[in-house]
Amino acid sequence: MGVDQKKLSLIIFFALIVRLVLAFSPSFTVDMNNWIAWSGMLAEAGPRGFYLLPGWTDYTPGFLYYLWILGVINKSLYFNAWLYPFLIKLPVVLADIGIGILLYKVLLKRRPKLATFAFFAYILNPVVVFANSIWGQTDGLIALFLLLAAYFLAEKKNVLFSALFWVLALLVKPQALFSLPVLLTYLWLKFKPKQAALFVVTAAFSVFILGLPFFIDKNPILGLPALILKMSNESPFTSVMAFNFWALVKGMWIPDSGTFLGISYLSWGAVLFVSAICLVINKLVKSERKPQHLYFSLGLTYLAFSLFSTRVHERYILVSLPFFLLSAGLIYSKFELALYFVVSALALINIYHPYAYYTPESFLSNPGLLEATTSSYKFFSLLFVLIFFAYFFKERISKQFNFDFKFAAITRVGWLQNPKNEYFDEVYHAFTARQILNGNPKAWEWWNTPPEGFAYEWTHPPLAKLGMVLGMKIFGENSFGWRIPGAMMGVGSVFLVYLIAKKIFKDELLGILSAGAFSLDGLPLVMSRIGMNDSYLLFFVLLCLYLFLTDKLFLSAIAFGLAISSKWSGVWVLPILFVSHFVFKKKIKINYLWFLILPVVVYLATYAPMFLTGHGIDIFWGMQKQMWWYHTQLKATHPYTSSWWSWPFLARPIYLYTSNEVGGAVSRIYAMGNPIVFWGGLASIIVSFVYTLKFRIKKLALIIFSYLVFFVPWAASPRIMFLYHYLPSIPFLAMALGYILRRNLKLIVPAVTIALLLFLYFYPHWAGLNIPLVLDTSYYWFSSWR
Repeated sequence: MGVDQKKLSLIIFFALIVRLVLAFSPSFTVDMNNWIAWSGMLAEAGPRGFYLLPGWTDYTPGFLYYLWILGVINKSLYFNAWLYPFLIKLPVVLADIGIGILLYKVLLKRRPKLATFAFFAYILNPVVVFANSIWGQTDGLIALFLLLAAYFLAEKKNVLFSALFWVLALLVKPQALFSLPVLLTYLWLKFKPKQAALFVVTAAFSVFILGLPFFIDKNPILGLPALILKMSNESPFTSVMAFNFWALVKGMWIPDSGTFLGISYLSWGAVLFVSAICLVINKLVKSERKPQHLYFSLGLTYLAFSLFSTRVHERYILVSLPFFLLSAGLIYSKFELALYFVVSALALINIYHPYAYYTPESFLSNPGLLEATTSSYKFFSLLFVLIFFAYFFKERISKQFNFDFKFAAITRVGWLQNPKNEYFDEVYHAFTARQILNGNPKAWEWWNTPPEGFAYEWTHPPLAKLGMVLGMKIFGENSFGWRIPGAMMGVGSVFLVYLIAKKIFKDELLGILSAGAFSLDGLPLVMSRIGMNDSYLLFFVLLCLYLFLTDKLFLSAIAFGLAISSKWSGVWVLPILFVSHFVFKKKIKINYLWFLILPVVVYLATYAPMFLTGHGIDIFWGMQKQMWWYHTQLKATHPYTSSWWSWPFLARPIYLYTSNEVGGAVSRIYAMGNPIVFWGGLASIIVSFVYTLKFRIKKLALIIFSYLVFFVPWAASPRIMFLYHYLPSIPFLAMALGYILRRNLKLIVPAVTIALLLFLYFYPHWAGLNIPLVLDTSYYWFSSWR
């Protein structure tokens, strides 16, 4: 429950005292010096002459009004060196308290037990305290005004006040503009056209009136837009100390005039951000359109802006925090609350980085912490990007599935850098990816003689190699860099198995069991930890199927293009889509034509780096012919080759890596399945087939067909084959196993327990961990396993 008025007043008073005391901490020198200088300039020239003064004065008028008042008072009272910064920080500290009170007020009506918690969770949030009480920036003001704009729109249905507070936010910082698509969409969904028009007219008129004192001698109408445009061009870099997507893929302080595929980073950033906004608006339109959906959409908007736009500063993400906290409180989501604190922690690390770098004299600046943030910023940037997708797909992740997902992530990424050199077919795939990274045109030429021990990989389309290039651009040219994208695809495949099984059978537990079985199998694990293309193929095949089942045909066609751009065998997903059409009694749609157009476009696009090296269409066609020849005419032998029909029985696994014995210990990487998943899954396929014939279960027939379609065609292949070619069938094997366990609940505990114990037992053998010979010897249950 909430607290009474007396206690609430004491809480607010206590919080205010704490924040005011902290406001005496050392400020961010550069920003504070600007505030003090502008305050004096405004006192002398007034708003009318401020923008006409020489020097840098590019800041919107909102906070300048307060600096003007301070400057006038200072002419009479002469603030000392510690009082002036304190007074400049004061309105932002009060704004934070105001946000806390507003959070309390909204939650008190619907979630009274969370009201006091939310108040403290915001105003004493370390990153909020650091940015506003210590640093001395104005992000707290724009956050308050935007929250009030959303509050009056969603809670009070007061369009006039909502527009006025939005204008105040805009005048403090122009980033308020990015909230307009969401606010206008909500207006369109929930209000009459006259009220929407009132919002627009009120906002336009208020901007003009409040900006007039500053622009009356410059340009009363276009002065503010011109200023905002000028401000947007002052930091033309990929990232201005923000740990975001651009810091991840390119680094910070890189000119955003640089290009990728002939398009500037600035334009790519705009495309990514606009795409994210479209997804956010689509999510809002499909929601129940309650206040929490508006708050959540605004939080997601500013998270997307901070992550995907170029020219972003480290503090811009702070605007999202009160919206995420309020949304989490209203729906009582522990998952969202956890993400709020994770985002806050990462934002604190991000904000501390430039503070310590530019303010080394502060007692808060620590060289060791600065070095740690400098060396790890790409890791933190990756976490930020992953959190965006975690927020976006939160409804699709059940609490029970969380364990499957975390388990898959830890087991696929842990010790991923070992071995540090290329092994097995990485001497083809990863080696060629490294040549592409370094701009070597030989990477696209099949006729060249490679260095000893390596070979140029031209036998498959280039998407997986481009993925490895991206990984190395982010994490460096090392084993972790070329393996991490495939590992993430492996984690994503676990998620997609869950989504597909849940979608087909409309059963949460069946989805969890299917994903659990898949995550506990060794073959998907091993193939996601090596720099090859199999993990990419699997992920995009599953993504294509899931998007098709959810009627997102445009995206499904793109995913199909990505699948065949990883491996030509991705084409076998088309029969699955064909059968799915009839199983789910879908209507023939014009959008099916996307499958004739988009895959070709995507496939050609993956060869763009080749064309950019100067190779023409003749090389492209020549490479396609070479691929066809290789897969239809190759005659070769290998000690670990296996027949297609033997794969379900786990008759012949394959060594991918083995080290020399040192001190009675050895490390190996062995591509094989979990016996309980392989053999239990095969039994489940057989039982499922019987169920299908007996009970006419079409959805189960789809699973069996999908399993067979990626498996049986290998009978006609003339080339040598290995167990890992069975990989695309494993998700459907796991779904069949999940189905049988769901129908026989008493089997779940023993089956999962045995599968988990076998996983833990075999994991060192799959992950290349250094183990005693006695343990290594115990893995070879049959002579064919050696």
